[in-house]
Amino acid sequence: MYIPEDFIERLLNSVNIVEVIQKRRQVERRGGAYMAKCPFHKGGEENNASMKIYEETGTYHCFTCKETGNAISFLRKHDNLDFLEAVELLASYIGMEIPKQESNSSVIKATNINNRASEIFYKQLKEESGKNTISYLKDRGISGETAKFFNLGYSNAKAPSLNEVLSKEFNQEELNESGLFGKNDDGEFYDRFRDRLMFPIRNIKGDSIAFGGRLLVDKENQAKYLNSPETKTYKKKYELYGLYEVRQIDKRPDSIFVVEGYMDVIGLFQHGVKNAVASSGTAFTQEQLRKILNYTNTIYIVFDGDEAGLKASWRTVENAMPLLREDTRISFIFLKEGDDPDSFIKENGKEAFCNLAKDSKSLSNYFFETLKQQDDLSSIEGRSIAAKFAIPLIKSISNETIKQAYINEASNVCDIDFAKLIQGDESKKQINSPKKEKPVVDTKSIMKKSVLGIFMALIQHPKLANSKLFNLVNPDSNFSFMLEIRDIYIKHPNSAASIILEKIDQEKIKNVFGEALVSEIKISEEDALSMIEDCIALISQTYSEREEILKEKYNMSELTSSEKRELQQIILKKVRMSQEEEALIKNLSSG
Repeated sequence: MYIPEDFIERLLNSVNIVEVIQKRRQVERRGGAYMAKCPFHKGGEENNASMKIYEETGTYHCFTCKETGNAISFLRKHDNLDFLEAVELLASYIGMEIPKQESNSSVIKATNINNRASEIFYKQLKEESGKNTISYLKDRGISGETAKFFNLGYSNAKAPSLNEVLSKEFNQEELNESGLFGKNDDGEFYDRFRDRLMFPIRNIKGDSIAFGGRLLVDKENQAKYLNSPETKTYKKKYELYGLYEVRQIDKRPDSIFVVEGYMDVIGLFQHGVKNAVASSGTAFTQEQLRKILNYTNTIYIVFDGDEAGLKASWRTVENAMPLLREDTRISFIFLKEGDDPDSFIKENGKEAFCNLAKDSKSLSNYFFETLKQQDDLSSIEGRSIAAKFAIPLIKSISNETIKQAYINEASNVCDIDFAKLIQGDESKKQINSPKKEKPVVDTKSIMKKSVLGIFMALIQHPKLANSKLFNLVNPDSNFSFMLEIRDIYIKHPNSAASIILEKIDQEKIKNVFGEALVSEIKISEEDALSMIEDCIALISQTYSEREEILKEKYNMSELTSSEKRELQQIILKKVRMSQEEEALIKNLSSG
């Protein structure tokens, strides 16, 4: 799907980048901008906030790791979304409808193959060979309407095989990458899913990217449930079964239930609970939790009432701690042993299931109940063991307000000053790790300050890109990128600065441009023109002076190896070289 560029621009102009980042990080206002601890280095646990967010330009810039971008690029990196998913998420925040146009380029072959397989499985379910599967679904109380909504299917075990059918449409290499086929010892390809009820796993766009398959009759040496392996289009830890279907009912649901199995999702849906997702045959991950929090702030964890379900619930607590915000509500529903969501709602009905949500246990209550169970808190030793258990989990909370609340409560429970414990642990780290991060770029550099000045002038007064002053920039110099930035502005005179940022290819240049975007210095058009003139003159002068200095050092036999390479590059970038310079290049190469 292709999204028109003008829609992207309208979206970025409409969305508030501070609110987008605030959903994921603690943000503080400082002057005319906002600051946050950068999530892209040090695991998001730096001591001081180094990421500046500038509402006016809709951009952010980290002064430590130099990560820079707009709301779309932030979501892509922070939430690990592709471009389309990030755009859809932003659009959903403000209720904008994405205009869908067909892309000129073809969709990834693996997705095409899985979509085609989904069609075949659905068709086979309605054929004679799928009768037993339909009977099974009916026995489980699943209607034809629900089966159709989830696009359930049946994988035939008889000829022709899925591989035989699809090999007429796709080559074998493409089929191998789809995850639908295996290879036996004789080098022959076979269908991974045979004689199974099929659950298509769809991404947020509705494409089938993987499958789960369930045996209806136990077979020797075969697992009851079989899932697709990871492929180019399917990464287990990011995908959730049923999320696409939930959003077909409600783009921004009030709450979402997280369950273990495919049939739990479908069984709940059949009984009127249409906001449940499952973790696609893998442990519930932090990436999946983060994905759900993009669409709702209220989550109910409802795992099976067995030991494995209890362990999975606690892993969810561990994964959730870094993602907690003031507006996040994560609660746990603990079923009786032997129960699962599907069996419970079938036996007790929708109202009883919804009452479980009302009586659910909040994450904080679950955390502190578990903390109290670690040991005998009436003894110093017991309180120490409980504190040791809690410290790494509380430290992982990125939201400072929530972290302080947990520190205070843990201090009361264990009768220990947690603030000092955590502070002491951080001090140890600083002693053991005395090395400071080296800035990527020397901020005192005259060159960089000149580039920043030109970028600031263009950002605030884009029409200055038409100035003839840019003709003074040597196209063979290291600053030829200035001409590329100028051309972008001339080609897109009305584009927002956050859009211009996305059009810059070179990462280093993009980072400097991002730094200019978060500058709070205001300059008039007249001053901006003077700044461009002065900075371009300084760049041109500095560049030619550098060449003369290096030549002088060469004549005195004082050039270092790195300076030799620098001088070579300066000369080689020239359109024409003098005879002296040609001789110099030969000498530099041989020396």
